[in-house]
Amino acid sequence: MPNQLTYRDVFRFVPNLIGYTRVLLTGAAAVSMYYNCPTSMFLSYALSELLDAADGHYARKLGQCSKFGEVLDMVTDRCTTTILLTYLAELYNSRPLALLFNLITVLDVSSHYMQMYSQLITGKTNHKQMDTDAHWILRAYYTDRRVLFAFCFGNEAFFLLLYVNKFITSPWALYFSIALTLLAFPLFLIKNMINVIQLYESAKDLAKLDAATLNNKNKSSSSAAAVSRKKL
Repeated sequence: MPNQLTYRDVFRFVPNLIGYTRVLLTGAAAVSMYYNCPTSMFLSYALSELLDAADGHYARKLGQCSKFGEVLDMVTDRCTTTILLTYLAELYNSRPLALLFNLITVLDVSSHYMQMYSQLITGKTNHKQMDTDAHWILRAYYTDRRVLFAFCFGNEAFFLLLYVNKFITSPWALYFSIALTLLAFPLFLIKNMINVIQLYESAKDLAKLDAATLNNKNKSSSSAAAVSRKKL
């Protein structure tokens, strides 16, 4: 009989070790931001985002997919983006931009939380599992890893380039970085449109579940009342 896994074994899964590395890199990026070390920040943040693709790959390859790993990955993603957007709001010193960065943060966190909650409460194994009747954009986004990676990478690259642009001193390097920022902008825009769709569709799924639950409850109450009247 094979040895039974313990929670400590799950903590030591390779994809989860990658996840812990991402957490440390995110911490290093945050410290680098606030202590004006843009090179260190860029390298830490970029490496953390690249490892985001690695953890899922090794989880599937090694048969080490876990609920803990899924939540660790999502929480790290949301925290990493939130830290950068919070700093960008301060770095650009503009109230309209600060408001925009805050709204993007709210949309990012709320849409992913509601997506995960609605999927789990309706019996899905993870927040990326899509039914055939799910919105076609969400199906394309979550079921094709290449599409998922492209939009997530483009979204984070856009934010990271907004940070880098503030510290580049060479005019030619700045022109090149701005060009990359413009190339990443459509991916950022579409990614956040997907977040809006995700938020609405998740809310709709939860409301459908509530309606079905209440209808069944009312039906049961009506049946019980009818039986009581017959007895009388």
